[in-house]
Amino acid sequence: MQLTLYAPDVTCDHCIASIRGAVETVEGATFVSGDPNAKSFVVEVAAGAVVDAIAAATSAEGYPLGDATPAAATPNLVTTFTVAATDSNGSSVADQDWLPTYTVTATDKGADINYACPCGCTAGFAFDRSVADQHAEGCCCGRQMLVAPTDAEVRLKGGLNGGDYRFDLQTVEMPWGQPMQAAIAIPAEA
Repeated sequence: MQLTLYAPDVTCDHCIASIRGAVETVEGATFVSGDPNAKSFVVEVAAGAVVDAIAAATSAEGYPLGDATPAAATPNLVTTFTVAATDSNGSSVADQDWLPTYTVTATDKGADINYACPCGCTAGFAFDRSVADQHAEGCCCGRQMLVAPTDAEVRLKGGLNGGDYRFDLQTVEMPWGQPMQAAIAIPAEA
């Protein structure tokens, strides 16, 4: 998976070259590109846990990672967009029912992506950066949620055992700066 990371001490192409050298020492990480104007760089990582090793390597070179979002933004900002909801047959469903608003919180293993469910509970998904293939998590009312870098809705649909659902797909920004897809299957009777 590709991640965009921020290093607030970057000022020039030489800084990016130093970061490239540091990233190349980390097993499971590949430097993709860097932008000194944005104070950011893109890496390809084999697993989310590699980010911690990248952070240590770049910090040792004098470029510690900064906030997951650019300085003008709010930490743990949730960036969302809503796509057309569909039922399990792929038919369009009017956007008249409830749709989630997410709160993303950093954890030791990754992040918790939570929402206030209409059933009255706080539901969500515990994203673990060290697990490559995570499974959907459910709420007491039958809603199912999956967070993944790509294909979250497709994977969620594949894991459902029948029933009529409408789906919501949004993008959330993880605390380390990576955009992820958050998909929820909402039972038609909900």
